[in-house]
Amino acid sequence: MKRLEEVKSRLEALESSLLAQEKTLGRYATDEAISNQVTELKNFVEAEVAKLEKSDMTDDEKYHILPGLEGALAADIRNMRRGEKPSEALLNKVYDTQISVEHSLSSFKDADEGSLL
Repeated sequence: MKRLEEVKSRLEALESSLLAQEKTLGRYATDEAISNQVTELKNFVEAEVAKLEKSDMTDDEKYHILPGLEGALAADIRNMRRGEKPSEALLNKVYDTQISVEHSLSSFKDADEGSLL
């Protein structure tokens, strides 16, 4: 769960950076800090998927966390380029990935609550 929450946090930070730039400048412009956020997000998700695939996963990791991370990759992180420059297309990729991560987190919470019944 912590891994998915970390992805969510990184996506929110990236979204905030993009929206702040658009609001301040009225457009998107090259910004090394934002490009680094994209690279770090992509590297983090890919590294976490690789770690999980090589480990003896718990049931939660196997049925919720790994599919959630893979869903985030499939949603649009895989389509992000390392060092990608700020743009409306990048913001849309962030939004699409946030939807995927929120769905995974919600599914995990629902399954966890169901096990308590």
